[in-house]
Formats: sequence, C-alpha cells, structure tokens
Amino acid sequence: MLWLSTLTAGKHWGLLALADPPLWAATVAGVLLLDLTDYARHRLSHALPVLWRLHRVHHSDLAVDVTTSLRNHPLEILLRPVFLAVAVVAFGIAPLSVLLQPVIQLPFLVFQHANIHLPPALDRALARLIVTPGMHLVHHSRAQRETNSNYATLLTLWDRIFGSFRPTIVPDRLGLDELDQPRNQTVFGMLATPWRMP
Repeated sequence: MLWLSTLTAGKHWGLLALADPPLWAATVAGVLLLDLTDYARHRLSHALPVLWRLHRVHHSDLAVDVTTSLRNHPLEILLRPVFLAVAVVAFGIAPLSVLLQPVIQLPFLVFQHANIHLPPALDRALARLIVTPGMHLVHHSRAQRETNSNYATLLTLWDRIFGSFRPTIVPDRLGLDELDQPRNQTVFGMLATPWRMP
C-alpha cells in the first residue's frame, strides 16, 4: 500500500492531485477517504453474497469482545487491501495517510469491540463522532435489520450520511443462527464457514 501510494503521488494520479492541497489537508483528506472506503467495503461485505460468506466469520462470535476485532477469515483479510488500493489510486492518497490510517484505526477497532457499557449519555455523545462499543454491538445483533447497520469503523459520519446509522440498543442475541453450533466456533469451523450453506 505504501509503495502504491508513493507511486501514485510521484505520478500525480487521483482526484486529490488535481486539487493540489497542502500536505496537512491532503493527509487529513486521505485518512477520511480511507475510512470512507472501509465503510463501503464493510457495507458491500453484507450486501454481496460472496463477500458475506467470508464476513460471516466475524459475525459468528457469540460474545463480542476485543478478540472479535481479530476474528476474520484469512481470505477477507487478503481482500481488504484491494479496496484500499483502489482508493489510493483513484483519490491519490498520500503515503503519510496510508501510514497513519492503520495507526488510528486499530485502537478504534479494539475499542468498538470491547465488552464495556458506557453510560448512555456518554455513548450518545461519543457516537455523534466515533463508533462506540454500544453502537457497534447493534451491528453484531442477530436481528438482520440491526446487523445491516452501523458499518463505520472510525467516524459515524458515514453511517449518518448513507442512512445506515442505528442508535445504541442492547441486542437480544448476538451471532448468527446458522453458525452457533460448537463445530462452527472452532478454528477449522471458522475457516470452513464460507463453504457452509447458510
């Protein structure tokens, strides 16, 4: 990703190159555009059956905690950079943004999957800007209308703009109906998830 971003910058490719903003503005815009791209990738992972088969591994966790942020199918992990690479070239995202994005994103991924309950007023206030554990827990609900919401990783702005925001509630149950058998909760079971019929 860093090599691609350096190449893109050197060739002056992408929409940001047309605007030629100062470094600080290009860096902020790049981080925001990468966050938007991750939102789009996540939403597509729910909408496209082939991507959902991979993403189900993440949603099969019956008890969301910080380990859930690492519970992803290896093939999905390999596909994520493809989405980001397209954004890097299309928008002309600077190398500094590519370096900063994972440094900023990782603590938020851990925080949003943390098994903590913030006071409701604090949760609502924070969720105006960033994804909170309560807001993201809605996304892990077994109810499909709740699972298909709150896709953002860092900024809740994207869910609000694109109509996928749902306020914090405590879901009745977590996980997926078709994957809560013990055999699906093993490492081999999770690796085999994409090939299991829903």
